[in-house]
Amino acid sequence: MWNPVYKVNNRTLGLLEKIADLRSKIQTSMIKLPWIPSLVRDAVVRSAHGSTAIEGCTLSVEAVKSLLDGKKVFGYPEKDVNMAKNYISAIQWLIKNEKKPVVFEKDILRLHKIIVTDASDGGPIGMYRKENVRAGIYSASDWHKVSFLMKDLIEWLNIGSKEIPAVFSAALLHLQFVNIHPFRDGNGRCARALATWELYRKGFDTLHIFSLDEILLENRSMYIKNLQRVQVEKYPIDAWLEFMSEATLETLGRIYNRILSTGIITRKPISLTTRQIKLLQVFRERGILNIRDIARTIRTTVPGAHYVLKPLIKQGVVVRIGKYKSVKYTIASIGK
Repeated sequence: MWNPVYKVNNRTLGLLEKIADLRSKIQTSMIKLPWIPSLVRDAVVRSAHGSTAIEGCTLSVEAVKSLLDGKKVFGYPEKDVNMAKNYISAIQWLIKNEKKPVVFEKDILRLHKIIVTDASDGGPIGMYRKENVRAGIYSASDWHKVSFLMKDLIEWLNIGSKEIPAVFSAALLHLQFVNIHPFRDGNGRCARALATWELYRKGFDTLHIFSLDEILLENRSMYIKNLQRVQVEKYPIDAWLEFMSEATLETLGRIYNRILSTGIITRKPISLTTRQIKLLQVFRERGILNIRDIARTIRTTVPGAHYVLKPLIKQGVVVRIGKYKSVKYTIASIGK
């Protein structure tokens, strides 16, 4: 099993404390909803744009947003469009599998296939490389060792990382994955996606509203430099953990400012019933519902559906669209 050796300096410990404090503020700001649709959507877009742009994808944030809406975008290379579209699919796959207690090799191969299909510079898809490669100035592990190294990493991920803070285990997973460089292409995107998955699986980002990739893109040169310091210059892993802790804190600070700008924290907190949680999840999937759809969804009568809706409407979480018999309902942020 892989056994990373590192020490946590005082500055990094201070960053962890700030991260824990800010994460707590974010969680208590979310009016006890399991997610806020507009912020989830924003995070998917920013993650897909950030991670692919690091690899040279030319799509704008608005173009990625259009892809998320199922629209076609024009004026970009087909490979770039596929890169962004695939990363959106990868994030959606990670969210669906956020509770997966054990990560298997087949999961990583599946993720690679989602990410690089029709968006690769070459090499097998969903399979480890069978040639030696370089990533910039870094010579990756000999291809004969890839399978063995990946098994060691996966064992560490499922066993050895259990007691490590999510910020650290995600950063270590990210680092070792790019060190091994198991695929011919798509390693960076896969590493960042796996780090995101680790934050989901450990309950660090239960709302799916953080986008670390956005910060890594904005600090791309420092991101690559810090990787190379460990890979080539043999800096201790401590430096990488400090850099990623800084990036995580910046990510949380940015999302907290976005929450403040929505005015969400000014609302009186509400506790949701099981039916209300289920209803909000269906709104997320289907967008707009009429009262009979709502009644069928939560298995109640039309008057019962109105009773479930009333506190959500009062808090501004759900809004009405239309009038009289044609009235329909949706999540406030979706309707905007």
